[in-house]
Amino acid sequence: MRKLGHGHSVMFFAPLDVDRAIRTAASVANKHTIHATDTLLWAMHETCTEIQNRAPHWAQQGTDHALRYGAWSKFCSDEIASDELANAWRQPDGKTLEELYAPTRSRERCSIAIPDIRQRCMDLGIFSLPNSNMDEEQEREAIDEEESERQVQRPPPAVSAMHHVANGVRHFVRTGTLIPESNVFLAIFSSFQSRNAPPMEQGPWTRDVLATSDFCRVIQGDGDVSEYLRPVNWVLSRCGPGRIPIFLILSPYEVNELLLDIRRSEHVHLHIYTPWVQKAMLPCDDLNLYSIPATSRNSVVHATLNDQLNLFSGQLYLRDYETYIRLCCFLCIYAKDLERGSARSLSTPSLPFWRLLGKLGLLEKAKDLEHQDDLRRESDGFIPPAHRPPRAGTQGSFSTSPLPFLRFLFGLRRKGVSFSVTHMGKILDGRLLREDDFQVSPTLSITRVAGELR
Repeated sequence: MRKLGHGHSVMFFAPLDVDRAIRTAASVANKHTIHATDTLLWAMHETCTEIQNRAPHWAQQGTDHALRYGAWSKFCSDEIASDELANAWRQPDGKTLEELYAPTRSRERCSIAIPDIRQRCMDLGIFSLPNSNMDEEQEREAIDEEESERQVQRPPPAVSAMHHVANGVRHFVRTGTLIPESNVFLAIFSSFQSRNAPPMEQGPWTRDVLATSDFCRVIQGDGDVSEYLRPVNWVLSRCGPGRIPIFLILSPYEVNELLLDIRRSEHVHLHIYTPWVQKAMLPCDDLNLYSIPATSRNSVVHATLNDQLNLFSGQLYLRDYETYIRLCCFLCIYAKDLERGSARSLSTPSLPFWRLLGKLGLLEKAKDLEHQDDLRRESDGFIPPAHRPPRAGTQGSFSTSPLPFLRFLFGLRRKGVSFSVTHMGKILDGRLLREDDFQVSPTLSITRVAGELR
């Protein structure tokens, strides 16, 4: 710097806000050039401002030092005990709200007991000292802040299972018969394994709607397969005179491998299937959309098998009110039409008083009360076996409600998408359906469209 101005030069770099501060301190217009003297003037001005801002901290530190030094001198000369020395050196860990935030008076603001420190502050142009404890309290708050970031450790990705066409499936395609006690064919609801699934009875479900082991096995290992449910799109049916109808759900790999054998077979038919999950869709649960080989219209319609196939695939809408009543009878849940024929005879020897009123002209009211007594149901609409009328269930039907398991299965099928406004959503929520909830298209049907395509 000795040669500054004699061969050496200094260049200053600063952001825009510093440039504005220099021009304000030196009273330099925007169109004029800033010189080194302007920069030095701004630097000295900022230094003085910083001294004035930090003077209360300096004064507080000087006061604390003087008090501690005075206490130490008295302790060394045996004027005070060690307890008094400790009290003079310690500062209170906590302060009251009044001590922290109450506004101070003017006398308290400039009350500095040490003359040298007070005189030094006056020389610096500081005539009042604000409370310097506010910065200390803010620093404590900043130190106590803790930031935590949650790190979720996800399981490793699942490994897809190796596809395989079992000999039992090939035998079924060629002959239309199932190999007895074969582990290749699984009942659809027996094939569903999940640790989080509610308990479910296996007895009432049919054994004539099956799924192949290749369809059920999606990933390797024994992990929970609830997140890897394969959609139902290919159904193999066996229907014929004198033969029990059977539905077999295949995987896409099996369909691709067995397609030529299915075309030549005289015992089975392959059907394209998709569940009815949108109201604007045309239903294809009658398996008449497209078949290989071609079948006659309504040749594979079997109400019980179709209903259970729709439940397993997650179909949200029903065809008509008759299908709704049939499904309620199978699941043993309450519906309005189940009240018909469920009342007991009124000609019993010991008639209550309200039955006598029925004979006197209030017969309808008496029947309603008796129906209400017969059809006792749980909160989700399930009718226990002890209060179940003949129409609300068959031999070997459910003894506990199957709705929790179906609600869990439909939730997995929909993958978090709400379905409470659909037919099945209302059934699973314990709400009743009316005949006007079923909208039937007057001109179109999936059977008609399939016939036109042929």
